[in-house]
Amino acid sequence: MLGILKAVQTTVKAAMRRPVTVQYPTEKKVLPHRSRGLPVLLWDFDISEPFCTGCQVCARYCPVDCMTVTMKDNPNFAAGKSKRKKIVDKFYIDYARCMRCDICVEVCNFDAIVMNNTWEGVELSRYDRQDLVMDLPALLRQSKSGDLETPFREPMGVAHSGWAPKEDEESVAAAEAASAMRHHGTSPDSPVAKTPSVSEEEGAARPAGPTSAGSKSGERTGEAGKEGGEG
Repeated sequence: MLGILKAVQTTVKAAMRRPVTVQYPTEKKVLPHRSRGLPVLLWDFDISEPFCTGCQVCARYCPVDCMTVTMKDNPNFAAGKSKRKKIVDKFYIDYARCMRCDICVEVCNFDAIVMNNTWEGVELSRYDRQDLVMDLPALLRQSKSGDLETPFREPMGVAHSGWAPKEDEESVAAAEAASAMRHHGTSPDSPVAKTPSVSEEEGAARPAGPTSAGSKSGERTGEAGKEGGEG
């Protein structure tokens, strides 16, 4: 009987709570800043040109080979308006093959490519797969229009981001003491005894006083005379 009452109570609580879902697509939740959509390129508003130089590093590191990049001479550099000698000429990304691994963002030397963390970066339903191949104007459109305000560009891995769980002071001190004991065999507060080297041990075993070359040759001559007399 008690189990039945608990089951009814759970059912009533679930029926009375507020809904956690929204009426998509008319209503959308705010995406987290670290959400990864598909990669897009950024526009340099100061010089009015893309940040991308077409160096093809992202294309070489792409594990699914979904990028095609070419470069050309930058006309703004010849005019003295830009420091980029080369600029991207053509850039294609096949969104149907991209697996959103974020590697292209991590290896980019110019911070020219980011992961789209807006709804437009994930709402890409198409009837034809060829429509998922984005060219340079399509990749720059959202950045040039200002819709991509705060793109996510930090490395995704914990090892790259520098994140680590917080530890109290006692745990840190205990870990340091244990590490010192393993490496030195003594407490970090006690002095470490000096270990004699091999040369010091050999010097202690030798007799006091120098041995000259003449005494050594005399010893060898005496030994030879003994052997001759015995013969």
